[in-house]
Amino acid sequence: MKILIADDHAMIRNALAFLINAQPDMEVVADAADGHEVFMTVESQLIELVLIDISMPPGENGLLTTKRLKEAFPEVKVIVLTMHDERSYVREALEAKADGFLLKTANDETLIETIRQVYQGKQCYDGYTEHALSKIALEKEDPLYGSLSKREKEILPLIALGYNNKQIAERLFISVKTVEVHKANVRKKLQLESYASLLQYSLKHHLIEF
Repeated sequence: MKILIADDHAMIRNALAFLINAQPDMEVVADAADGHEVFMTVESQLIELVLIDISMPPGENGLLTTKRLKEAFPEVKVIVLTMHDERSYVREALEAKADGFLLKTANDETLIETIRQVYQGKQCYDGYTEHALSKIALEKEDPLYGSLSKREKEILPLIALGYNNKQIAERLFISVKTVEVHKANVRKKLQLESYASLLQYSLKHHLIEF
């Protein structure tokens, strides 16, 4: 099993890698400190399972990266690791189609078992029954956010983080003119014109971290 670990803290990445590499059926083949690096790595090499932290400041929220990963590489398994056990994070993990959700307070045995279960195709959300997850899944995301296209959802957190048009274009490998069009669409669809309002929206909906 080829695994990528994504966390903004090197010590956590190293500790997880030490534990996972001790298993005969698992190998950590890459790590990453932010969502963009995760996506680029999965694009360029064989990764079968991603362990990703929700909070990787400053940058794209791990849940947004998860959503992008599952849309582009549905065969890759993704387990969200977090200190947050709020219902809203569970719902967003479900919406992002994460295969697993595990609190960082879980013991080593639970982590390894969750990885194996998810790799085998099972959905594992720590502490949540199938019935509870079904109820949470019925809670809908903000309809305005849902109206954004895939590319617009990629651009929104970059706008909120203060990237200029050229930087966004270089990061997403598109033209500056295309960025301008998408930015205009984002503001129109979300009904938010100022940078401050876009930033507030992104923070409220857990799209970015500082």
